Amino acid sequence: MNTEEIVTAYRELLEEVSTEADRLGDLYKVHMVCRKGCSDCCSDISLLPLEWFALNEAHKQKPSPNTPEQAAMQPADRSDDRTVEAAAGKCPLLHEDSCTLYPFRPLICRTHGLPLLYLIEEYDSKGQRTGTEEPEWQISWCDLNFTEVTEDNMEEIFDPEDVLNMEEWNTRLKELNRAFLDTPEGRDFNGENRIPIAEILS
Repeated sequence: MNTEEIVTAYRELLEEVSTEADRLGDLYKVHMVCRKGCSDCCSDISLLPLEWFALNEAHKQKPSPNTPEQAAMQPADRSDDRTVEAAAGKCPLLHEDSCTLYPFRPLICRTHGLPLLYLIEEYDSKGQRTGTEEPEWQISWCDLNFTEVTEDNMEEIFDPEDVLNMEEWNTRLKELNRAFLDTPEGRDFNGENRIPIAEILS
C-alpha cells in the first residue's frame, strides 16, 4: 500500500473505534460524566509515526480562521498557553479544555473514560516477551466515571463483550504503522518509535 491508502485505512480504523466507543458510551451512560470541556485524560502523549503523520497532515490542512473567535482556536498562535499546558502535562492541542483537532484525534483519545481490555505482557531485559502460554487479560476503567467499580465487583458491571479490546485495535494500528514505515514518507522518521504530539506545533 502507498501512504494515501495506509492513511485511509488508518482513518477507517479510527472510525471503527469511535463507533464502538459510542455504543459503549450509550450502554454505560448512567456512569459516564465525560463531556466537552473535560480534559482530565488529555495528556501530552507521544504517537506512532503513522498517527503523528496523519494528525500533522490534518493540522496543516485546517482552514485559515475567518473570525477572531476562530483565530483564538488556532493552536499555532498559542505559544504561551502551550508552555503552561506542557508544564502541567496537558495536551498542547487543547484550547479551553477542548481539542482543536477533535475529528482527527488518535486512537487512544477515542477510548478515554471507557472500560478497556488489555493483554498483560511481561518482557525480559532483552525485550523478549515472557510469561505463560495462556494469555492473561486485565480490564481498566476510569475512576471518574465508574466511581463504584472495584476489583471485586467489576465482573458484575462489565460484560466481556462490552469493553474495548485494546489488543485488537493496537495490533491493527501497529500493522498499519509498520506498512507506513516502508513508504517514502515513513522512512523520513528514521525508525523513530514514538513522536511527541507537541512537535506538530513546532
